[in-house]
Amino acid sequence: MNVRFLEAFVWVSKLGSFTGAADRLHTTQAGISSRISTLEEQFGVRLFDREHRAVRLTYQGSQLLPYAERMIELQTRMLGAIGKPEHLSGILRIGVIETVVHTWLPDLLTRFAERYPNVTLELESDITPRLRDDLLRGVLDCTVTSEEMTPGFVENRRMATFAMRWIASPAMAACLPPGRIAFAEIARHPIISFHRESSVYRNIAQHAGACEADMRISYFSSMGAMIGLVRSGFGIALLPLAVVQDDLAHGALMLLDVDPLPAPLPLVASVRMEPALPLAEALMALADSTCQAFMQRCRSDAFVT
Repeated sequence: MNVRFLEAFVWVSKLGSFTGAADRLHTTQAGISSRISTLEEQFGVRLFDREHRAVRLTYQGSQLLPYAERMIELQTRMLGAIGKPEHLSGILRIGVIETVVHTWLPDLLTRFAERYPNVTLELESDITPRLRDDLLRGVLDCTVTSEEMTPGFVENRRMATFAMRWIASPAMAACLPPGRIAFAEIARHPIISFHRESSVYRNIAQHAGACEADMRISYFSSMGAMIGLVRSGFGIALLPLAVVQDDLAHGALMLLDVDPLPAPLPLVASVRMEPALPLAEALMALADSTCQAFMQRCRSDAFVT
């Protein structure tokens, strides 16, 4: 039995769509339909109910699904155990938050590409809630976010905890009182933040209290844009200290001593357990060592132990 046909079956069942499965496997909808039709002919049963707008598994399809997942996992593990890393191929879809993009992600992808040159990597950078949803729907194979995900369905590994600090340009910092600053003083100035769904915004909101109604917050999806705007004096931002350590060292940005101290940002790697993907597990193992190496190169107060 062709494992590629079983792979098509698994992705149609998980995504509830022939089109979604075609996108996931980089083929056409007609190609997916052909693979499913061949499987149905081989088993002599219908695997999907196509009478409704949403594609649903039939009873026979639901019986087949766990066997199909095991066969795909077994083939992948066999290739990983016997084949040489440079001969392995496939597509690995990764989701990471912006903090990872601006710290150790380039080192990770370089190391992975050197070890698995024939594997195609697809990267999505977004906030944790959206990455979580994509991982649970099967759109992503593994993620590095700021929260643990559904236990039992995914394996979570805590990698590091980033210190979060308020950052401003030298000109903006000069407008603030010297020494320790109350949050209410920060709230009087323009604030730069990620989306309202993000953990960064929640970190700001939990200390806002009575100041929240008067705060002027601009929301962005790009950390690079946020850092550039802070440098220009557009506003003050709550950022991972490790991301701006070079700017701080060169005097382009200033560290503000704000009371209360912001909550730290955890980094959690999550990998789907079923079907297990050895390539995703290999990437996460490299991610852990790459993150640890990055931490050793950072300033001592950039992480919380």
